[in-house]
Amino acid sequence: ADKNGFFIEGKFDVSVRPDKVLASALDSFFASINASNAGQNTYMSMRWRISDAVGSGVSCLYDSIPSLRTFMDDGTEVDRSEGRKIAGNSLDQRLKYMFCKLISAIPCRSQPLVLVLDDLQWADEMTLGVIRMLMTDPEIHHFLLLGCYRENEVNDSHMLSTSLNDIREQGINIMTIKVGAIEKESTNALISDVMCLPLNLCRPLSNVVHRKTGGIIMFVLRLLASLNDEELIWYSIKSRRWMFDLQQIELKEMSEDVVKHMTEHMGRLPRKMQLGLKLCACLGPSFDATILEKARKDAIIGDDFLESCVEHGFLQTDG
Repeated sequence: ADKNGFFIEGKFDVSVRPDKVLASALDSFFASINASNAGQNTYMSMRWRISDAVGSGVSCLYDSIPSLRTFMDDGTEVDRSEGRKIAGNSLDQRLKYMFCKLISAIPCRSQPLVLVLDDLQWADEMTLGVIRMLMTDPEIHHFLLLGCYRENEVNDSHMLSTSLNDIREQGINIMTIKVGAIEKESTNALISDVMCLPLNLCRPLSNVVHRKTGGIIMFVLRLLASLNDEELIWYSIKSRRWMFDLQQIELKEMSEDVVKHMTEHMGRLPRKMQLGLKLCACLGPSFDATILEKARKDAIIGDDFLESCVEHGFLQTDG
């Protein structure tokens, strides 16, 4: 957007009808253009592109995208009789086609478009169909689609997996970027930047935060916000710096989301490491590491078990 491009974003949610997400994102996009101070001629070329791509069928999108009608400066009455004649799959296919043509008409060489759709694991079939059309249409240029989804909620039979496989089978290269946990040093650098403190002063806090959140950035930010709300992190006027109560932060319980994530994360660990963690749980909140020596010798756990547990934040060394 800073480079004269366009940015459209939509987020699927269990509380929102999935078939409304893409239309809502487009409606917000055109509404922002309508509310801008740009003159009528600024977006004239886009109007021409939309008219050429969609034609008279653009009127069937006005109910779903009200701000599009204002943008097109179309004062004609919407003819719904044609929509009533088309039903079932035919209507769905036409809507997919219209959405695809509308989106493809927005960008140009001087004004590229980035479309971001979050939480695609909850997307509906029609939206996934639009994505398939957009990604496989050779006539679409200056367009980038970024899709985000939770890998643990999408199996091989999921609609999203099927759609992605269909796209790949047509020779389209999909770049997959797995966003995992951040390292301890990255967590420390983040907290240092947020609190405007040297790295060495933040390290005790960042170690606790990383251990409690597993390094998941969303949980890190949520925990920092809650610590601030509970005044376990505060700005000291006297010291002119941010302060924190490390002892109380250590005692703070994790949220259910973090517990769920950590449980799922443990379930994906190697079998020996899972067994080792179960043994540690039986030994209580603190124990002598030499107790695990027999288990290591019997090959019940791996040689690097303790180091891996500390690195993953499951265990903490004393001293």
